Amino acid sequence: MMEHEEIKALLPLAAVDGLEADEARALEEHLGGCAECAAELLEYREAAASLAMSLDPAGTEERIWSRLESRLHPPPSSTRIATSDREAKRASRPAGFWRPAAIVMAASAVAAAIYAAVLTVRFGVLDRQDAKLLAATTRQITQLQDALASAEGEVATFHRVLDDRSKLDKILMQPDLHLTRLERMPASPNGAGAIVAVSEANHAAMIQVSGVPPTPKGKTYELWWITKESGPVAAGLFQVGANGSNAAPASLPPTGQHLLSSAVTLEPAGGVSRPTGQIYLKGNRD
Repeated sequence: MMEHEEIKALLPLAAVDGLEADEARALEEHLGGCAECAAELLEYREAAASLAMSLDPAGTEERIWSRLESRLHPPPSSTRIATSDREAKRASRPAGFWRPAAIVMAASAVAAAIYAAVLTVRFGVLDRQDAKLLAATTRQITQLQDALASAEGEVATFHRVLDDRSKLDKILMQPDLHLTRLERMPASPNGAGAIVAVSEANHAAMIQVSGVPPTPKGKTYELWWITKESGPVAAGLFQVGANGSNAAPASLPPTGQHLLSSAVTLEPAGGVSRPTGQIYLKGNRD
């Protein structure tokens, strides 16, 4: 009984029907219990079929025999010396004498081509698998980068909020602190309100809002100083998230002008120089 490795060595010839009868029987028995060899034989046969499609099927075998015979039995030259008895006997052997050797040579060449084709197919599959793995890994890296960028943005926002609240705390501790309470207007829901804190000594102003609707896309909230001399003067922009609250810095009221009140309106993103939107909060200076 032939061993597994011996059977594997026969697969290239089996793909081109080049086995002897006993080899074919041994192969058939082995394939009944070996999925590996059955799959490999199928690959060899598919490769052989593809190879055959690229060759001219007509007269291939006859050309092989012609070429072998012409190389092995060149026509006698007019000036050639008579051969010895041994050479004459060798020359007189029928063409069929060379056929087994030619079969082996041809089968070996075809088997080599089939094996190369099978390797090409296998490496092509591996390349496709590697490409899919690389694409999946690239997508994961991109997702991780996006998540990291989002996390960094959230951290930056958190630090900014903490910084703004720290500034507000410092202003609230100043002896010259002046507070203005802003009440809700019809555009705001119940419970909305704000505190505007100003410290001339600290050269800072802040607004703390709560209960205000989240900022719509393409919009911004804008704080205004309303003075006796100039009317509304832009004081700062801020956004409000889902929780409805925020603490944001503002510019100081105009120097030398009499501050009458403060207000918050909803304006286009980037702000405007004069109020155009609805008033959400407003309060008079005490």
